[in-house]
Amino acid sequence: MKIQILVIWTVIVVVLLCVGGIAAQDGKKMNMDMAAMKKSPHHLVMMAYRNNVLTFAKTMRDMTKDGKLEDVDLVRSALAEIKRSMEKMDDIQQSHMSKMKPEMMKMMNPMMEKMQAEKTIVKEHILALEKALQADKPDAPEVNKHAAELVLQLEKMDKSDQKMKM
Repeated sequence: MKIQILVIWTVIVVVLLCVGGIAAQDGKKMNMDMAAMKKSPHHLVMMAYRNNVLTFAKTMRDMTKDGKLEDVDLVRSALAEIKRSMEKMDDIQQSHMSKMKPEMMKMMNPMMEKMQAEKTIVKEHILALEKALQADKPDAPEVNKHAAELVLQLEKMDKSDQKMKM
């Protein structure tokens, strides 16, 4: 009886070690896939557009931080550039996603859902900026508020991206 219990426990330990080894290899494979993805042309260009959005959002924030809006046309131009960059990012993402294998899409689904939620917040601030800038005399504090929130959200996304790299 003791020998049977010992054999059963030995088999259980071996099975657990094998399953753990396979899971660890899958984790390494996903990390390698993520590293490769971050070096891909699609990702690099999307990050350039994202940096463009961040730069223009900071510019809008800084142009309105004193509660005045001296040149509305320049702020509207900055918003137009933000919107254009977001559209280009969406186009690149759609192109890239259409080329992905279904198993890769499934594996990346949790990350994609998180990114979509973050992108929704960004787009809400862009829409609020657009609404604020449609007025004949836009409210500088309102523009500043949404530009600052847009900057915060993009910087927050940077920090979560850094954690993902680790």
